[in-house]
Amino acid sequence: TPPPTRRGQAVRANSITSDASPYPEAPQATSKPEKVATQYHLPPTIPSPFTGNLEASLDAVLEWGSRYAGTQAIVDTLLQKVITPTDWPGILRNVYTFASAPPGLARYLVEELLFLVTRTLLPEQISENRGILGRLYDRKKQLAIRVVLRYDMLREWKMEQGTHHRDQAVAIPSLPPTGLEPPPPIAVERQDLFPHRRPLLPNIIPTIIAAPPGGFTTHGVRERMKHHVTDLDEYLLLKDEKVADWSDMMLVGMTSQVVLQWQWLRQNNEILQEMEVYGWEELDGLRDECEWIADDVKR
Repeated sequence: TPPPTRRGQAVRANSITSDASPYPEAPQATSKPEKVATQYHLPPTIPSPFTGNLEASLDAVLEWGSRYAGTQAIVDTLLQKVITPTDWPGILRNVYTFASAPPGLARYLVEELLFLVTRTLLPEQISENRGILGRLYDRKKQLAIRVVLRYDMLREWKMEQGTHHRDQAVAIPSLPPTGLEPPPPIAVERQDLFPHRRPLLPNIIPTIIAAPPGGFTTHGVRERMKHHVTDLDEYLLLKDEKVADWSDMMLVGMTSQVVLQWQWLRQNNEILQEMEVYGWEELDGLRDECEWIADDVKR
């Protein structure tokens, strides 16, 4: 049987910085969080509002585009197969050129795009990625954790001081639902101005990383399904008021970066799905010879 045709290569965490920060104002990663924030331990929303498939995201893109005139170039780029690199800064700067009236319209559209990605598209594809990973690790229980196609390998893992003076990754267990009441969504402050903006789920991360009822069946799978804290988490938790304080340059730069993350994740999910069709053959063999395992694991 011939190997599946590749749609593109996975994006490794150490390749992100130069590609994904089109403006100097874009904040850089911090390597050591002081402590694990409380939002990682909130009860998840059950059932999850995210279906974990690409069709849900594409439907959301179409619905978003139907609301806002002048966004066809954005919609077309989001709907098509991923083409790398995509010039998102150029696409978004064109919004400022062609949506200049009334004043503030261009910024409004770019903000709405940002929250479409952080509150719908990214959660959908992270959920999709975790669903595939759960099946992968159940099939290959000894596979290395740092498979480059993981959603939490898009950005560098946050580290904290571990034992024997060695840093270790900050990881959050994937736990089954406890039945506790989840916190309500954070309402959009100016609902009159942003009637279609999805409210922020303060428990978005526990919701998308929750284990199935009863939990994962083996210790190996539980370890591999832990969520590793990265800058991707900060995108998911972006608040309306924080984005409102950004300059236009900052907004364009950060939105470009966030949309790129979604495109890369979408592409990685497609590669994983192709691998699954062929029984994960490409992940067989020695770890040192597998291109899908991060280099630092091989050393």
